Amino acid sequence: MAELGISHTHVNHYGSVPTKKPHAARHRLQAVLHGTIFTAAFLFVVAVVFGLVG
Repeated sequence: MAELGISHTHVNHYGSVPTKKPHAARHRLQAVLHGTIFTAAFLFVVAVVFGLVG
C-alpha cells in the first residue's frame, strides 16, 4: 500500500478487508439517506412552485 500513499490506518476504509455485512448495511443506510434528501428537496421545490414557501 506504500506505493499508493495510503497509510495502514486507512486501508479498511477503502474496502481491502472483505466485510460484506457492514458494507451492505452501510450501503442500505446511505441509499435511504440519499432518498430522503432527494424527496425533501423535491417537496421543497414543489412548495416553492405553488407558493407555499418563500
